[in-house]
Amino acid sequence: MGEQQPKSLWEYGVPDTTTGALSSIVRPTVNAANFELKPQFIKFISNDSFAGLANECPVSHIASFLEKCDTVKINNVSEDAIRLCLFPFSLRDRAREWLRDKGVGTFDTWDKLAKAFLVKFLGQEKTAKLRNELATFQQPDDESLYEAWRRFLRLQRQCPHHGIPEWMLIQTFYNGLTHEFRIYIDAASGGSLMSKSPTEAKELIERMAANDNYHPSGRNSAKKGGKYDVDALTSLANTVQALSHKFD
Repeated sequence: MGEQQPKSLWEYGVPDTTTGALSSIVRPTVNAANFELKPQFIKFISNDSFAGLANECPVSHIASFLEKCDTVKINNVSEDAIRLCLFPFSLRDRAREWLRDKGVGTFDTWDKLAKAFLVKFLGQEKTAKLRNELATFQQPDDESLYEAWRRFLRLQRQCPHHGIPEWMLIQTFYNGLTHEFRIYIDAASGGSLMSKSPTEAKELIERMAANDNYHPSGRNSAKKGGKYDVDALTSLANTVQALSHKFD
């Protein structure tokens, strides 16, 4: 083979445009003879793109992205390779610029990329805000037990590293409920929810929340003149139903 010709001065002034050379993601090694990601699937990924806005949840984005990637299986192609190839298509605007601004070849595994993404877009300030929302959880007067419980679980999903033990989470949720719903739960628990183990208490709340979702009367009425306008018959019916479940 002949000797490689030296670069000209002009070539030294032009960036290397080899495919992937300027990317922060290292092109994964693929042993498959034919590896192609269909344009339809790339569009499927990009339709749910993350921009890096304050109201977006990076944890939810990662979870949704992985669910979509798990629908694709290609022989001799690793999950890491598929995820690394597709992830840039799931970003736009500020988030896409962040990925481009990382050093060339920074990410050679999915784990490194996912962790860096979460550190950037979850961060200390957002984590502190979510932890505070968990610790100071309160149920509004017009929110059903079902809605309150789902909102509380959503806060936990958005901040999986909150570090709050299970028993404290259950206490926080119970203490954040309105007086009427605390009475309702205590009646169903046979006296007091605090006498239950964290697992038993959580299972009871799950069952009652699911039941409350199908009974609009389980909602609190709005405050009027500093007093709750609660239908006495509805309250009695709820208590009887809870005691009936207990006897069952």
